[in-house]
Amino acid sequence: MTIVRHAYPMVLLVALGCGATPKPLAREITRTPLTAEAQDKHAQLVAEGDALWLERGDEAKLRQAIAKWDEAVQVKPDAHAIYAKLTRACYLLADGFLSFDQDRSEEFMATHEKGVAYAEQGMMALSPEYEKKRRAGAKLEDAAKTLGKEAVPLLYWYDVNLGKWAKHQGISTTLKYKERIFKTMQRVQELDPEYFFGAPDRYFGAYYALAPSFAGGDLDKSRQYFDASLSKAKNYLATHVLVADTYATKVQDRDLYERELRLVLETPADSIPELVPEQMIEKKKAEKLLKEIDEKF
Repeated sequence: MTIVRHAYPMVLLVALGCGATPKPLAREITRTPLTAEAQDKHAQLVAEGDALWLERGDEAKLRQAIAKWDEAVQVKPDAHAIYAKLTRACYLLADGFLSFDQDRSEEFMATHEKGVAYAEQGMMALSPEYEKKRRAGAKLEDAAKTLGKEAVPLLYWYDVNLGKWAKHQGISTTLKYKERIFKTMQRVQELDPEYFFGAPDRYFGAYYALAPSFAGGDLDKSRQYFDASLSKAKNYLATHVLVADTYATKVQDRDLYERELRLVLETPADSIPELVPEQMIEKKKAEKLLKEIDEKF
């Protein structure tokens, strides 16, 4: 165990600057007015995607929603709000469906990677200034300083898609994007700390629990951030799952782990009516984690 701990700083030094890079969507952003016919087509595709999204608890309907919205942004490439829907939908498909099946690991990675690409394409569509800086070579986390509150959904879903993709690429890729994700999430917190049921606090709660101490890990900070997130949305089940899977595991608190996961199973999925599909997925995660309790403690 001592050998592993002493090896980490060396790995950190070797890994920085290495690692994989997610593929961009590589679509041109055009901002020319649409014909009446194109406007009608775009609106119809968006509406069809929105209707399918309401049934996103069905994987096939979720995939169809993504396909409709993708068609919509091809008709109107500067439709940044639709890119925000696409990046969130990719995260849900990967995290809520593909992650439970080892045989679909390649698609899991590709879906998160596409979520990253949709998000950045959306940021470029939203802000010509951001696009100019990125195409000139600015780091995303620096260019993001030009973005306002309207960009928060794009920034947040960019981060969580990139984080999951990087984690499964390995330590070198995780370290390569660690600072970008951290700084971008700080920007989300500055612009809208309440976003998506206390999302920035939830992220930092997991970050400070998972990071080793030499890389900034801090269990006291972790608990404080998780508590802050729960104070904003106590019925958002993903936060409870993360408390169990990151913080409770790290401090080896079996009682807390079990208590948080049982709370998830006992809380009605419609405790947040607009998020029933997502809440059901968290219940599925809780069931899986409870089965693994003896492996973790």
